[in-house]
Amino acid sequence: MAGVAFPYYGALRNSSGMNEDGSMEKSRVVIRGGTIAHVRQGQGEPVLLIHGMPTSAYLWRHVIPLLAQDFAVYALDLLGYGDSDKPPKVDLSLRAQAGYVAEFMKKVGLTHATVVGHDIGGGVAQLLALDRPELVKRLVLLDTVAYDSWPVPEIDRLKDPAWDRIIETIDLRDGFGKALLRGTFHRDRVTDALVAEYVRPFDGLQGKQAYLRCARALNNRDILIRAAEIEQLPLPVLILWGETDNYQDVKVGQRLADGLPAARMVVVREAGHFLPEDQPEEIARLMRAFMQDRGSGRR
Repeated sequence: MAGVAFPYYGALRNSSGMNEDGSMEKSRVVIRGGTIAHVRQGQGEPVLLIHGMPTSAYLWRHVIPLLAQDFAVYALDLLGYGDSDKPPKVDLSLRAQAGYVAEFMKKVGLTHATVVGHDIGGGVAQLLALDRPELVKRLVLLDTVAYDSWPVPEIDRLKDPAWDRIIETIDLRDGFGKALLRGTFHRDRVTDALVAEYVRPFDGLQGKQAYLRCARALNNRDILIRAAEIEQLPLPVLILWGETDNYQDVKVGQRLADGLPAARMVVVREAGHFLPEDQPEEIARLMRAFMQDRGSGRR
């Protein structure tokens, strides 16, 4: 598991292992289909953070050091995203991603973890808990996809073959910027630098094509056909939702919380869909309390 320094605009390193802009040095592990880039910080009970669409482990940069005070925190880039490999002919569905995450956990020596997922990462976490229950001690789902709440129209339209040509001519920074503004309560935090870092893994023609593959792989069937199974998951679940989420309605989260036997939902104020961007301190506090509650372990 070799450490690899990825370029983040020449940012300087400090003693905490973080770059001055909050980005992180990543390591790589090889799984079937490619390599997975990830961050690891802290010691203690393991926590695995899974990002959503179209983000990366960078989404968690403000949350990681807060949780790492008490836990061993892992944040990965899903296959096809971030600094992980972007193979052109590998299955990137949520079902497949759950399998890749399970393999990743084995490769880094994780026999179990509290699994945290945002957006489609929450869908991956749900499927991981179903298919590999021994790996998931608890679930934390942030503004997660569930049932048939996804893909959102902005992503679903990319399945049109016309986008094979359109994608070559557009500037992803414009689309990503608009998406982040729409999904963030504190819009002043959506800076050019923030947008650039989320776009960076999809730079150039090959990067744009990789982004298109990620979008086209999203199919709600992966979760919808297993909704009844998901609602029978016995493990403790914390559901966190941005009060002003414009992508995943808070009613979706409440439906999921009502369906699960051991779930609690918290609606976070002054937060949109990209909850880790809007309220990193608050969600770290809520997650820490959940994980340190002796009653939240597997029963």
